[in-house]
Amino acid sequence: MANFSAHLYGAAAVSSAASLGVYGLGWAGPELTQVLFFLGVAGGLLPDIDADGSAPVRGFFTLLGVVLGFLVSFALVGRLAIADLTLVWIGVFLLVRYGVFEAFARFTVHRGIWHSWLAAGFAGLAVANLAHHLLALPEWESWLAGAFVTLGYLTHLCLDELASVDLLGRRVKRSFGTALKPFSLASPGATAAMLAGVLALAWLSPALLPALETARERGVSAETLQARALGDLGWLAALGIGRD
Repeated sequence: MANFSAHLYGAAAVSSAASLGVYGLGWAGPELTQVLFFLGVAGGLLPDIDADGSAPVRGFFTLLGVVLGFLVSFALVGRLAIADLTLVWIGVFLLVRYGVFEAFARFTVHRGIWHSWLAAGFAGLAVANLAHHLLALPEWESWLAGAFVTLGYLTHLCLDELASVDLLGRRVKRSFGTALKPFSLASPGATAAMLAGVLALAWLSPALLPALETARERGVSAETLQARALGDLGWLAALGIGRD
């Protein structure tokens, strides 16, 4: 299994290339491009959320508790006194950091369902829904956000599989095949729950037609991609490539 640094640097490299490509193609402005980069990096660290004892996982649930505590408190501003809002924030934080974390740790297994294509789709759809319904982002930007999280997620799974192959020793480790898998046969209950979550999020996801219309307006087509990404290929001719 690749270590934390490998996942961080790998996700950063892939996310950098993807975000620069999106910006260069005119699909996103500079501010959104920066957000997409960080989402890709975050997605590259998400699969290890099932590693219960790791510092990144504890940090993730701590951050999640802080953010959700603020969101719930802000939603109640004007209805409760400041002292009550503070207690609400503390209560939500403790519930997420210790209650949800302990429940999650009890019912998850490292390299289980969270290391699968199904989980990658779940993470991407969850972010797309949050971006659209909670942050009120347009459909196109919401789908871009979800796509970058999924890209980072899949990068993590690929790195785990690459780390399972010892090229110098010419052997395949026992962990090979446990990361980059469609779903978890060892945990049918978790697989069914994750599939239900994916279907529910797909049902609630931002509308595709407006996103596709925006994509068309921004020139998302095979011909446009080639023209914007490679230009007229004059640099190949300069190198003598493609000449008769």
